[in-house]
Amino acid sequence: MNEPLVTVFMPVYNRAELVRASIDSVLAQTFGDFELLVIDDGSTDESVDVIRSYRDPRVRLVVHEKNQGTPRTRNHGLELARGRYVALLDSDDIALPRRLERQVRFLEEHRDVAGVGSWAIGTNRAGKARRLLVRVTEPRAIRARIPFVSCFKNPTMMVRADVLRAFRYREEFGVCQDIDAWARISTRHALANLPAFLVRYREGGGSHRDPERTRRMRILVIRDCVDQLGISYDEQDLARHERLRNTRALRPDRELMDGVRDWLERLVVANGRARAYPEPEFTEAAAERWTLARLAALRAGLTTNAPSRDSPLRGRRTAFMQTYARAIRAYALGDMNAAVRT
Repeated sequence: MNEPLVTVFMPVYNRAELVRASIDSVLAQTFGDFELLVIDDGSTDESVDVIRSYRDPRVRLVVHEKNQGTPRTRNHGLELARGRYVALLDSDDIALPRRLERQVRFLEEHRDVAGVGSWAIGTNRAGKARRLLVRVTEPRAIRARIPFVSCFKNPTMMVRADVLRAFRYREEFGVCQDIDAWARISTRHALANLPAFLVRYREGGGSHRDPERTRRMRILVIRDCVDQLGISYDEQDLARHERLRNTRALRPDRELMDGVRDWLERLVVANGRARAYPEPEFTEAAAERWTLARLAALRAGLTTNAPSRDSPLRGRRTAFMQTYARAIRAYALGDMNAAVRT
């Protein structure tokens, strides 16, 4: 069998009720030069039987007799993948029909980019659309935001196989191993997102069932990012920074807001010296976090003082806010697969 251009990699653990829809979405792609590598990580339900029911030669099943965990299973998939590109898809998510076609074309035309994701439609467990998962698209903007927010939904990513193998997933990251991998890869390679909805992402999976464990793993990623700035910090600084990653759930008090403002300003000044992250994108990303934190404070009934006139956080409008508005408009028009110019 000739080597396929793309390996679609799908790890599975106890997803008998959902995995068929995920597999069907891959087999229905408009792009056909792929293998679907499915690794069952010791499922105790009927997942393996469901996967074995497929007779399509592109479906390739590997079964772990015992559960090895997510990062080790992902690394095993990298070892077995035969494609030049690896497209990631979880076993409860749906790839929309043109996903592979669009991402292959992008990577073929942009040889300087190591991997590309896309926007996604967040759904509940029943598959009903709940929200739009829109991310920045340009490599410079992504690199600048890596320290502040997750720039990718992992099941939307297509990556050059040799790059992902070189970095691998760190197995000490039982959760957030994807956030860590993209942060490390971004230090050496450009990453991008397509401004189109190419995946239906089923929310409420198992990756965030232990909030404290997730928080600790995120702080490890943040620490690595901040260390690149050569700035001094303490654990409270990192804890504040971690809370800023999810401003939708943020319930701030005045002490937090004062600390966050000081911390973000220190980061911007440090990057002005270190140039670890692109400017002005890094300053815009910091200002964006501050703006979103202030909105969270207003929702909580807390008024905050504006930054000083010479603060880098003051009076900045970012292109991402405009991008999000365009994404909502495109979705409302049913134009999920059409690029939205940013």
